[in-house]
Amino acid sequence: MAKVYSVGEFADEIGVHPETVKRWCREDKLNYTRTAGGHRRIPHSELQHLEGTTHPRTDKVAIYARVSGHGQKKDGDLDRQLNTLKEYAHDHGWSIENQYTDIGSGLNENRRGLNKLLDDAEDADYGRILVTYQDRLTRFGHSYVERLLDQHGVEITVINEETDKTAHEELVDDLLQLVASFAGKLYGMRSSKRKNLVETVESEVNTSE
Repeated sequence: MAKVYSVGEFADEIGVHPETVKRWCREDKLNYTRTAGGHRRIPHSELQHLEGTTHPRTDKVAIYARVSGHGQKKDGDLDRQLNTLKEYAHDHGWSIENQYTDIGSGLNENRRGLNKLLDDAEDADYGRILVTYQDRLTRFGHSYVERLLDQHGVEITVINEETDKTAHEELVDDLLQLVASFAGKLYGMRSSKRKNLVETVESEVNTSE
C-alpha cells in the first residue's frame, strides 16, 4: 500500500508549517483524501512532486535591516547590517532574492520596508528572511510576524540570538516614546505633567548610563 501522510507529517517532511499544507489543500495545490473521521491524508506521490520545488526555496533568501534614525544610517550601521547578512547568506550558499530596509523605530508597525516584506511574502520566490537581531524586524509582536510569514512558507532566521548591545540609544528612545504616549493619554499631550514625567524618566535613564 502506498504511504500516505497526515497534514502534520507532510509538513515535517518538507519543512513548512501545517497551516501552509492545509492552505495548499484548500487551494487544490495538493491531492488528498479524507479519512472516515474527516482528516486529510496526502499520498507520497505529492511529496515526490514537491521535493523538486519546495526545498530549493529555502536556499533563496531575502534580507531585512533597520536602523532607528538617519544618524545611525549615516554612521554606517544600516550598511553593516546588510553586509553581515550578505556574508551569512554567502557562507551558507544561499542566493539573495530581495532586500528590505527601514529607518524608524522598532515600535512603529507602519514601516514601508516591513509592509513591503509582508506584502511580497505570499508570492515570494524565497523561503527565508534573514535579520541580524530579532528586534531589527520588530520590537514587539515578533511571534505574530513569524506566524504570518509561516503561513506563506517563509521562515525567519535570526543570525544573532543575543541582545543587540549596540542598540542602547534606540532602546532609550523607544522607552521615552512609550512614556510620552501613555503620559499623553493620562494628562494630555500638551500638559506640564506629561512634559515633567518624560523629562524625569529621561534624566533617570541618562544618569544610570
